[in-house]
Amino acid sequence: MEENYKPKFYAKYVSTHNARLFGKLTADVASGFFPVFSGHYTRFLPADKKACILDLGCGNGALVYWLQSIGFSEAAGVDVSPEQAEIAKSLGAKNIYCESLVDFLEKSKTEYDLIFIRDTLGHFNKKEIFNIMELMYGNTKKGGKLIIKTPNAESPLSGQLRYGDFTHEVGFTRTSLQQLAEVVGFERTEAYSTPPVVHGLKSGVRFLLWKFIELCIRFYRLVDAGNGEGIYTQNVIVAAYK
Repeated sequence: MEENYKPKFYAKYVSTHNARLFGKLTADVASGFFPVFSGHYTRFLPADKKACILDLGCGNGALVYWLQSIGFSEAAGVDVSPEQAEIAKSLGAKNIYCESLVDFLEKSKTEYDLIFIRDTLGHFNKKEIFNIMELMYGNTKKGGKLIIKTPNAESPLSGQLRYGDFTHEVGFTRTSLQQLAEVVGFERTEAYSTPPVVHGLKSGVRFLLWKFIELCIRFYRLVDAGNGEGIYTQNVIVAAYK
C-alpha cells in the first residue's frame, strides 16, 4: 500500500510552511486579522451568540479566537496538525480539537448553525472532498449555512496559492464550488470575492488599486470570451444554505 505522506507534512505544518509565510503568530498578531474576518464573514454570523459554529481545518485558530472574542462562546475549531492546534490554544482560543476533520464529523452528534471550511478542501482528492461535503451537509442544521473559502482558480495568479503548498490536490472556482454544494443537497449558494477590506489608509489604497486591476481583468475577459463576469480575487468564498 502506498504510504500516506501527508501526516508527515501536517506534523510540521507550521515550522515548514506557515511560519515561513506569516512569521510567529501571537495574540496581538492574530487580532490584526480581525478587521478582515469582520469584513468577509460578519454577514454570515447568526444573531444568537449561543449558536453552534465550527471551523473545520481551523489552522492557527485565529478565526475561532475572533468568533469567541465577539461573543460566540460555543465556537469550536478542528485541525489535524498538532503544531497548528497548539498555536490556536496559545492564543487563548477554546474548544480546539486536534484530529482528522472526517473523524470529527463522523462521530459528531451536533447540528451546527454555521460551519466554516477555509483553505482546507483543496488538501483532499475529489472522492474525499465529496465525502467531506456530504458529512458537512449532514452536520449542518436545517436553515444553517456552510461557508467555504478556497484559493480561486479564476484568479490570474491562482497558481501562487494552488501550488504554494505541496499538500494541495484540487483547485476550485466559484462555479465548481457551487456545483459541489448543490449536488450534495444544499438548497442555494452565493459566491463572493475577497478584495482588500478597508480598515485604514493602506488597505483603502489597496482596495482602490484592486478595483482598477479588476476592471482591467474584466475588460480582457470581455474581449477574449465575450463577457467579463467572474470573480478574480486570489480567494473565493461560497456560502451554501441548507
